Amino acid sequence: MKNLSMIKSMLLSSAILMAGALPMNTAAAKPDENSSASTNGTAKVSATLPQFIILHYYSAIELNFDTPASETIDEGKNIMNVTWAGSVYDNDELKPEELKDAKLELDNDLVTVSLPNVWAVRGFAPNGKAKVSIEIPEGGDELKQQSSIIEMSSMNVTQGNNTGTSLDVELNGIAKSRATTGGVTMDLDFMKTTRSGEHSGGLYKITAETI
Repeated sequence: MKNLSMIKSMLLSSAILMAGALPMNTAAAKPDENSSASTNGTAKVSATLPQFIILHYYSAIELNFDTPASETIDEGKNIMNVTWAGSVYDNDELKPEELKDAKLELDNDLVTVSLPNVWAVRGFAPNGKAKVSIEIPEGGDELKQQSSIIEMSSMNVTQGNNTGTSLDVELNGIAKSRATTGGVTMDLDFMKTTRSGEHSGGLYKITAETI
């Protein structure tokens, strides 16, 4: 009987110890609802742009040449021998090649005119470049006023220090502030020009293309 009492006492002590090991507040065993969870992913972004080009140009160019001062040029003294019949002989005569210079003098009738910044291009291209070219359309090489004619030839485009009938230039994107600008040069021949006033009919065509 004594041994049985000892066994019962041991079992009771073990039950008490196990009960003490259990949590007193069952709410403490739940997950913390204020803790955060996170994950992430990375997305690849690409953009495909079309190739296109914008050409800015003047559709009409009016060249107003400076008005030189009218002059009287004294060619000196001319001694003339005259017969009693009224014929003059052995006298000096004005010869075109011997005339004195005026304030406005040209080496010949050809004048090269440079027009700065009369075209601009911008846009997108496969290699970021464009070709700008110039030509005179058929029938556009003469500026006329009746029988007075100014002949136009040798059209070139210019950009920086480069010049030619066509040039490869940088596009620099689509912003107006970064547009590539350039000029035009042309020869005007006044050999057949006899009248003052407006001479019209000259044409040039500028072409811009992506490359």
